[in-house]
This record gives sequence, C-alpha cells and structure tokens, in this order.
Amino acid sequence: MSTPTSTGGRGPRIPKAEARERIRAAAARLLVAGSYRDLSVDSVMAEAGLARTLFYRHFDALGALVLSLLDDLRAGLVESGEPGDPAYLRRVLEHTVEVFRTNGPILRAIDDAARHDAEVERAYRGFLDWSIDLTVSIFEDAIAAGRVRTVPDVRATVHALNVMNGAFLMDMFGRDPDADADPALCVDVLWTIWARTLGID
Repeated sequence: MSTPTSTGGRGPRIPKAEARERIRAAAARLLVAGSYRDLSVDSVMAEAGLARTLFYRHFDALGALVLSLLDDLRAGLVESGEPGDPAYLRRVLEHTVEVFRTNGPILRAIDDAARHDAEVERAYRGFLDWSIDLTVSIFEDAIAAGRVRTVPDVRATVHALNVMNGAFLMDMFGRDPDADADPALCVDVLWTIWARTLGID
C-alpha cells in the first residue's frame, strides 16, 4: 500500500520548507526587475508555480514575506559566536554580506516597503534599533576591556557603521543577486573600515 503524495489530485505535496523557499525565491526574481509596489500575491505564486492559497500558509501578507529576511539576518548575528571573541566581528560581516548576496532584492524591497507600509517600517526600524543596541553593548564591553579604542560617541558611531553597511551592500547586491560584486572583497572593505574605526589589528 503506497502513501498518498498529492493533495486533492493537484500534484505532489511540497515540503513546507521547500515551498517557503520557493515563494521567497520567486519574490526575489520578481523584485530584480520590479519594486515592492509592483508585487502581488498572485504574481509571486505564479512565478513560484504554486497555488495562491499556499502563500497564506507561510506568510500573512507581502509585508511578512519581505520581513522574513530580517529574521534570517537577526539569527545570523546572534549565532555568529561569542561577541567577546575578536573574530566575532568578521564573522558577522561575512554573514551580513552573504545575506545581501543571496537576498539583495528582497532586502531592497524591505527598504522600499518601509516607505509605504507602516507595519514594515516599524519592523525595519525595530530591527535596526535591535542591531544598534546589540553592537553598542559589544563595543562598550570591548572598550572597557581595552580591546578596542574609545570612540567619541559609541551609539552614534555604531549607528553610522550599521547604516553604511546597509547602504553599501544594497548598492552591491540589491538589484541583481547575480551581479559581479565580489563578496570576499565586500567583507574586506567593511572589515577594514570597522577595524580601523575601532583600532582592531
């Protein structure tokens, strides 16, 4: 006796994780050529080759789709290791560059959507504030331990560096994930700026 592999005769079941990634990949492809304002659930699901109803098993709305990338970025920052480890910062930069390399159009869409969608703007601002708070605490501990140089204003410096990262990587990877930008070079450039600002060898 075989196990059914279809739902209502509409084709094989797709694992939840695979369907979610197909939806996000479809959105990314559409965002390469268009903008968040051009995106619709119908266009995303047609591009993904999935039934429209499947969208709402994974995302409440288009805003939730683009914001799902922030969860990936947050997880990577938290999982990059022990903040007191001198190699932590480089791992965070490597992870950040990889997220932009693989998901640049969706991250650009978050930036675009934040100008038109209050929910996305609140979440985007909340993520930036969370990232700044995390980095400020790391810097303050490192300054107190003498591992990095004192900066004029820790929060303002961290804010500037975070915004710089986002603007630089959006320009490198936000339009076309297959652009010729070299991820390793991007890491080296950002590492040099951060390290020199903080006096890290």
